Amino acid sequence: MLRMMKGIQTSKSIWLILGIIVIVASLLRGAFFIQQMRIFQLSGDALNYHIMAHQLVEDHLYGYALARKSGESNSYITPGYPVFLAGVYSVIQDPYLQITAVRLIQIAIGALTPVFAFLFLRRIFRRNDIGIVTALLIAIYPPFVQAPVQLLTEVLAMATMLLYLWLMTVALETRKWSYSVLAGLIFAVQILIRPVMLPLAIVPFIYALATCYRGNIAGLFKVGVQTAIGVLILMLPWWIRNYIVLDKLILTATGSANPLLAGTYPNMEHMFEDFKRAGYTSAEQSWYAKKRIIEGFTTQPLVFLKWYTIGKTKVMFQTPWLYQELYKTPPFYGFNLAFHPIVMWTGFVGMLVGLFTNRVMRFLTVYAALFLSLYLIFIPTTRYAYQVIFFVMTGAAFLVCWLAEKLFYRKKTI
Repeated sequence: MLRMMKGIQTSKSIWLILGIIVIVASLLRGAFFIQQMRIFQLSGDALNYHIMAHQLVEDHLYGYALARKSGESNSYITPGYPVFLAGVYSVIQDPYLQITAVRLIQIAIGALTPVFAFLFLRRIFRRNDIGIVTALLIAIYPPFVQAPVQLLTEVLAMATMLLYLWLMTVALETRKWSYSVLAGLIFAVQILIRPVMLPLAIVPFIYALATCYRGNIAGLFKVGVQTAIGVLILMLPWWIRNYIVLDKLILTATGSANPLLAGTYPNMEHMFEDFKRAGYTSAEQSWYAKKRIIEGFTTQPLVFLKWYTIGKTKVMFQTPWLYQELYKTPPFYGFNLAFHPIVMWTGFVGMLVGLFTNRVMRFLTVYAALFLSLYLIFIPTTRYAYQVIFFVMTGAAFLVCWLAEKLFYRKKTI
């Protein structure tokens, strides 16, 4: 079994196993949907997205506001998810059926996400087993099962991230322009849904330069230009819109000031009582956030350093996303609280082992650390860990396969 799963040649048995994983993922997500299908109450970001999408369809106005229609254009958030909702809402008129349709689409995307993970990991590791184990973890991990019923960005963000990583890996290996442009397109979709990954665009190229493109800077540059073309195809309309409507160039969105400021309060103490001092505009909050960061690291360097590293990481990974909101839903609650720490600790150990034993795992660990560091700038929430957890799961799968391989070959040689 280990030999069959390890080989890069993907046999019919591997596709059968992957098919079973997709079925399991579909059944789990479908079962949770049935439990939640009559619950249409929306709050927080989900409500804001819902109202924003209706404004886009009904008033042809793109603008984000809290629990109401904005009434004016803005670029507070990127358009990926609101446009997705608006596309569904423009076809379906009934507000309850609209939410149901979005949930069902997200269930389908969520059930296919293990396949995207497998394709990427199979390609980059040149073996099947790590991809299969990771796909299984994605299929059964409770927050991933629960996420499709939320009108939030997580499901689409995870799927497009994995698609991009797979296509980028294929593009760098095959050097075919079609894969490069497609990788750029999917990366742009990812940025329009969740713009945090934008600074990481260069990282795969650095890895490629150190591995398969040694001494071939011209070839790597060519792939980079082709990928950039794909990115520009989708990003240019957003940039042009912002320049015409708002009279300024905005690369992603202007709404980062609020979570940036909220993240400047160690252990989130006194956050709400002090927050109003910043003002209400993005510019005011951004200025106040930078002021607090400079003062904090100057007057309390150890406190702020601990908060921006260990403190925020602990908040993001200590408990699973949605366990508080959906804690009464059996059997997810008990399994969630038990399964989450097992995956997290196994994954972190696997990433640590991989740093010293495997070049690919070393790259993925560094990529995950950089990805996490971008989120550590802002207020820590379990939602922000959603995409990073894929890399932790890969670490867990790597550790399981690494140990199994050691034990298997040890027994074989004894």
